[in-house]
Amino acid sequence: MAKPILVEFIYYSMRTFLFLHGWGGNCDSFAPISRYFARDLTCRVFVPNLPCPPQKVYTLEDYADDVDKLLYQNKITRCVVIAHSFGARLVAILNARHPHLFTQVIITGGAGLSVGKSWRVRWKIWWYKLGRRLGWRVQGGSADYRRLDENGKKTFQNIIHRDLSLEVKQIHAPTLLVWGSRDCDTPLKQMKRWCTLIPHAQKIIYRGKGHFAYLEESARFINDMNNFLASHQGAQ
Repeated sequence: MAKPILVEFIYYSMRTFLFLHGWGGNCDSFAPISRYFARDLTCRVFVPNLPCPPQKVYTLEDYADDVDKLLYQNKITRCVVIAHSFGARLVAILNARHPHLFTQVIITGGAGLSVGKSWRVRWKIWWYKLGRRLGWRVQGGSADYRRLDENGKKTFQNIIHRDLSLEVKQIHAPTLLVWGSRDCDTPLKQMKRWCTLIPHAQKIIYRGKGHFAYLEESARFINDMNNFLASHQGAQ
C-alpha cells in the first residue's frame, strides 16, 4: 500500500539532523546527543558510519560520496549538521558541493585547517627522519596510525595532507564552534583559524575539557545546541 501523501509530507518536512563523527569513531560517537534529538518526534536523525579503516584506500571525496548517497536515499536537501574532528572536513567538502544543504553548522574540535606545528611535533618529525637516515628502527606516527592496516594508513595520509581553507571559507550558514580548552588533537589555534575563515561564527570554549568536550559536557552541549538553533530558527 502506498504511503499516504500527508504522512510523507510530514516526514520530509521534519527538522533533519546529520551527525558526522571523528576519525576512528562510529555511529555511537554522538550517542547521548543524537539519541536526545531522536526522541523528539519532530526530528529526523542520521548518524552514518564512516569506515576506519576502509576496505579500500579512501579520499575525502570518497567519504563525502558515501554521505551524499545517504542524503539522496533519504531525500535530504536541507539539514542541521553536527560534526566532530574529522567530520568537520566532510562538512567543508559537502558544503562546497551543496552550498544550500546546511541550515545550521555545529563544529566541535574540528580538523582540516593548516596551522603551524608545535615544537614537540617538529622535534618528533626531525628525530624520525634522522633515525631513518642512520638506519635505526624507528616508528613514525601516532599509536592509532601504527595500528592501521595499509589501506587505513594511505587513507589517513590522503586526509591529513589536505588543507580545506578555501572550502571552509565558503560556509555561510549560521555556525557554532565548540572547543575544549585542553584539546590536544585539534588545539585552540585550530578554532581560531576556523573563526578567521568564518567570521560570523559563534564560539564557545569548554574550560578544562579535551578533544571530546561535547561528550564530557553532553548536557551542556545539548543546551548550547538548542540555544543556538533557537536563535537561528529563520535559517531552517
